[in-house]
Amino acid sequence: MDVKHWKDLAENQVPTSGDCHLWLAWLDEENPELFQGILSKDEKLRAKRLRSPQGANRSTVARGILRVLLGKYLLRTPERIVFSYGPNGKPRLADDLATGISFNVSHSGNLVVFAIASSCEVGVDIEEVHPVSDIDATASIFLSPDELAGFETLPAGEKLERFFNLWTFKEAILKAYGTGFTGPARDVFSKIRESDPNISGQDVMIKNRRLISFIPADGFRGALACL
Repeated sequence: MDVKHWKDLAENQVPTSGDCHLWLAWLDEENPELFQGILSKDEKLRAKRLRSPQGANRSTVARGILRVLLGKYLLRTPERIVFSYGPNGKPRLADDLATGISFNVSHSGNLVVFAIASSCEVGVDIEEVHPVSDIDATASIFLSPDELAGFETLPAGEKLERFFNLWTFKEAILKAYGTGFTGPARDVFSKIRESDPNISGQDVMIKNRRLISFIPADGFRGALACL
């Protein structure tokens, strides 16, 4: 699945029903001052509460780009976008903007990915692949017994990639449901599929729902859930 730079979004972009678009940005390459004027008071306060200046700048940029992207989809100026939040904090468009458009955001380090979809609930997760000190013990916490059985048969050199593939799939699904990792991470796949979407790049269709693995940039893994 293509992941495009956010500045490549054309005006009046409208996804077809069931479609999803992915956009990325490198947060440290953007000027946070360009987005200050379109953020809400709450968004500005949220950024100021972050301990590091880099974290505050990244928050400002990510939220600002989200507003710009949604503004182009909704044909509204970015500052007029209004958000509401689900019980577990998942952001969505406020009722007066409800047009069948849903969105989700994930960032890891300097990279952020925005998913914008039509007529489905969307969740996206990206992770920068990094060493895990005791990957077998970590896997035993987050994987179901069936997943763990397959994981344990892998050569040591393949376990890290498989773990991040499974992790991003699970988090994308839980984010689409609006639960995040407050949901049952071990058995999340059992709710939505019978086939196994562990292979990187596989697009799995289950009753008009999609799970897609993608690589947003070198050294990263990502997953998209459209439910």
